Amino acid sequence: MLLGAMNNPMVSVVEEIEVIADLGFDFIDLTMEPQEAYSAALPIREVQRALDRTGLKVVGHTAWYLQIASPFPEIREAVARELERSLRVFHDLGARMMNIHPHTTVPLHDEDWMRSQNIAMLTRLAAIAGRLKMSIMLENTPHFSRVMQMRPILEAVPEVGFHLDVGHANLDTPYNRTEELVANFAERMLHVHVSDNRGGRDDLHLPLGVGNVNWSWVVKILKNAGYDAGITVEVFADDPDYLSISRQKLKMLWETVQP
Repeated sequence: MLLGAMNNPMVSVVEEIEVIADLGFDFIDLTMEPQEAYSAALPIREVQRALDRTGLKVVGHTAWYLQIASPFPEIREAVARELERSLRVFHDLGARMMNIHPHTTVPLHDEDWMRSQNIAMLTRLAAIAGRLKMSIMLENTPHFSRVMQMRPILEAVPEVGFHLDVGHANLDTPYNRTEELVANFAERMLHVHVSDNRGGRDDLHLPLGVGNVNWSWVVKILKNAGYDAGITVEVFADDPDYLSISRQKLKMLWETVQP
């Protein structure tokens, strides 16, 4: 099991790589968005040198707010071009996968229309990813974490993997949906995000143990499913000690919790 951390896109990616490596992580979950990590302006050679120097691997992450199902076709096309460019940059940096967040808030359009646009975008990106020998994965979001929401999209694009976000599975729900998501999509699960929150609607990205997520329970679910790939500790705090403590806590649980 490899542990990673996400960069702050408002800070130099090279600086973030150094910090993440110094904290003992195995990879950077590189979120490619403005200002400092915009795909069209990323200093690829400098970033690659920093990756080579630190030994960090890369997982591709894209902005959650990209409107892949916008009712405006011109906006959908612009989003597609940005995601295609991001995919190629990630490929050049050695990443083997890139996530996509479903776009589910489309005023005046019904659920079937929204779903069809998400499927169309994922199909387009998955075809390019296949040529690059990469994978696209769909991440559950705070208000789109039910199996009945995710299943039709994943079934329509079987080459797309599943990206589990445990913190998101704890939001806008009477219970954490991690167990049912893993039970249904474990065979397609390519990556995992972990962060804590207190339920409700606020995606707080707290250190592990600060919110109400039962992390021993989560680790047991992942181990029972046979998952042993990358996990991003998606904790956002100005003080890196909180990120480091969360890494240590997850590592300890992974070593001690029995399936």
